[in-house]
Amino acid sequence: MHANIVNIPGKLFAVKSDGYHHGALHEAILDAAVTEATKSGSQAIGVRALAKAVGVSPSAIYRHVPSIDALLAEVSQVARQHLAARMIERRENVPKHGTPLDRAFARFRAVGQAYVEFALSDPHLFDTAFTPTTLTLPKPDGPSAWQVVVDGVQELVDAGALGSAAAPDAVLIAWSSVHGIASILRRGLLMDTVITDHAIDVVLDGVRRSIEAL
Repeated sequence: MHANIVNIPGKLFAVKSDGYHHGALHEAILDAAVTEATKSGSQAIGVRALAKAVGVSPSAIYRHVPSIDALLAEVSQVARQHLAARMIERRENVPKHGTPLDRAFARFRAVGQAYVEFALSDPHLFDTAFTPTTLTLPKPDGPSAWQVVVDGVQELVDAGALGSAAAPDAVLIAWSSVHGIASILRRGLLMDTVITDHAIDVVLDGVRRSIEAL
């Protein structure tokens, strides 16, 4: 596959014979991989399926992706960013009433609810978000689910729920508790007699009590 130079007034564009502008094929591959991960999980991502999805040869995939492991690391990051976006959306939809402390806790609870709901509504993407990797991505997550939790704890500090020295412990308590119940519910590990909504409420109530006790 060779690049042709197309002269458009004021600009020069490199257009490859596969029909993608320079850099666009990588994005198309990533989008296709995220779609596959959402439907079937990261283990379903393969070169031939991606090539078919974006309309190029398998060899073209390797010219734009260093390795499947590198692609999986990118897909995992996109999944985490989707999770973070869902958390932010739920937080920002909390009604603007009550005391600053009540509102801070309501917003923080909404973040936790969105986290668990993401695991249940998009289980494969949730798994993909936390796929282990040894690769370092060139850019940090943006938005970052971890940072959303950190920001929520800072709101609680600002509202007087706890001191700033206790903030790191509050983040750890919140993240581990919510991720734990999300993972348990996603895999159906609770007894049939335990109602999902009740389980979520119990954990989120416990997070609040733990933070208030710091």
